[in-house]
Amino acid sequence: MKRLFFFSFLICFALNSQEKNLAQKLGFEPNSKLLIIHADDLGVAHSVNKASFEGFSSGVITSGSVMVPCPWFLEAAEYAKSNPNHDLGLHLTITSEWKNYKWSGISSSNEIKSLINKQGHFYSLNDGVRLNAKYEDVKRELTSQINYSKVNGLIPTHLDSHMGAVRATHEIFQAYFEVGHENRIPISLPVESKLLIENGSIDTSKFDISKLLWAKYYTKQDDSSIDYKSWKKFYMELLDIIKPGFNILLVHLGYDNDELKAMMIDHPDWGSKWRELDQKILQDKEFKNLIKERNIKLITWRQIKDILY
Repeated sequence: MKRLFFFSFLICFALNSQEKNLAQKLGFEPNSKLLIIHADDLGVAHSVNKASFEGFSSGVITSGSVMVPCPWFLEAAEYAKSNPNHDLGLHLTITSEWKNYKWSGISSSNEIKSLINKQGHFYSLNDGVRLNAKYEDVKRELTSQINYSKVNGLIPTHLDSHMGAVRATHEIFQAYFEVGHENRIPISLPVESKLLIENGSIDTSKFDISKLLWAKYYTKQDDSSIDYKSWKKFYMELLDIIKPGFNILLVHLGYDNDELKAMMIDHPDWGSKWRELDQKILQDKEFKNLIKERNIKLITWRQIKDILY
């Protein structure tokens, strides 16, 4: 029992020390407010790609991640090759949530049967993943997405997860930790998941816990009033509550055009209007000025990868 307690203490100490020292390792004061402004879902549509590319060009996002199995992945990969300094990771994808717009895996469907529904697509929701997905199939598909991305010229700065589906079960989450370690790529982790390491739910013998980073995540959630006034209020207030440490603001960019309206039909949450509002808020001068006023330090996953590997 004493040995187990001591091992748990070492894990907690390593995690806490690493997180506290991140700002210093990046060249900031130890109590700095570090923030990645991160655009999800590149690759899902041309509209999302275009809006995200604009976000990089105007400096309103510091990072983004690409959905490899989606139809517009190759456009994002071409952009990555042309803009090697921009921070692009992979939005590892094992769900397909839109009503009439679906995809399956990079792996053959016969190799990842537990991830594919009767219609031949990924499950729409995380419940389908939780009830059916097997560790071996998830690890195979995540690895395939990483390899396909590299072959097409997108060398990911980090890994994160579409809809958080890799956290559907502890067994699947284990696969996520392992593919990050095996490919020497940082993985994005919410601070709430730290308990799974501390209580032994994840087998830490298969990866280096000193490479793990835990972030406080912020993102716009479901809101009955999808309008500019409520959007701006949310984002301005958010900048007032960000605390010292590692923080990530997840945004979803796009244009409220015919492509996204058709693709995201009957799905107002994170839909086409939602994404255009995110785009407009990030361009808002008051929002950008408030980041500076609050002394928030914008960082990238590329910087983090450089100090970890």
